[in-house]
Amino acid sequence: MVAEVQRENRAAELRKRKLKKALFIFSFAVIPTLSFLVFYVYVNFNSFLMAFQRTENGQTVWTFATIQSAWNRLFPLDGEFSMIFRNTLTTFAISCCIFFVSFFVSYFLYKKVPFYKGFRILFYLPSVLPGVVIATIYRRWCATDGPFAELLCMMFDLKVVEPLADSRFANFFVWLNMVWLGFPGNLLLWSGSFARIPDSVIEAAKLDGVSAWREAFQIVIPCIWPTFMLLLTMQLSSIFSASGQVFLLTKGLFDTQTLTSWMYIQVYDMTQTPTANVFNMMSALGMMITAVAAVIVFTVRKFASKAFKEVQY
Repeated sequence: MVAEVQRENRAAELRKRKLKKALFIFSFAVIPTLSFLVFYVYVNFNSFLMAFQRTENGQTVWTFATIQSAWNRLFPLDGEFSMIFRNTLTTFAISCCIFFVSFFVSYFLYKKVPFYKGFRILFYLPSVLPGVVIATIYRRWCATDGPFAELLCMMFDLKVVEPLADSRFANFFVWLNMVWLGFPGNLLLWSGSFARIPDSVIEAAKLDGVSAWREAFQIVIPCIWPTFMLLLTMQLSSIFSASGQVFLLTKGLFDTQTLTSWMYIQVYDMTQTPTANVFNMMSALGMMITAVAAVIVFTVRKFASKAFKEVQY
């Protein structure tokens, strides 16, 4: 009898512990789950539906007219969209160059080149400050009495120039700002990946007389290939969202507009001066460019994933 009571008490205590564990896990999981369902699943599903809707006479109607309007603006590109996509693709090309350059910069920092600690601080320093602060400082440098303006006046024999307010130079200085701020982005991830490579592998390569470049391409990249592919996929997925700090620096003026900044400004202007069906048009455009970007990403990933086999270490 006593043994049976003890077993029941232990069972009750076990159920109580399981209940406390379940409540503990639930308390941590409920907020992220609700956030994901509301701000990701619902928002994206609703955006998809809005691409097939229009507001006519105060009523929401289902139609393909919004998709057709977006298609007509993209195929063929009108004058405004030609400039927008040219700037967007140029920005994306620059960000791809920064991606590969940052990899090799991280690699040589990992190899502890002379003054590598100073370079690491120099590259990380801009990322410590908020983007608005950096943009304000950079705009001050590009003012009519700033160092960049003085340099342009000397180079092109100009009297007065404001680099970010002149269509001849605005894009260049927006891209220059992006290059300046682009390096810190992946340095931390690259450094963490390099740190996981066994020292014995690198030491064996040194004993075999492997050069730094051969070590990078034939040892380091295969060892961190999953991380490399993940970051490359994320890079490719931003093909139409590459923008830099266009909105903070120029607000898209002076022929610096990119696709994401243009879409943001359309929605922002709607909140100031309501315009019918702007959200629907942006949803249709977003859905179409997302479909194109997805095809590009999956195609490149399919072929790139075959370059190296995953290394276990």
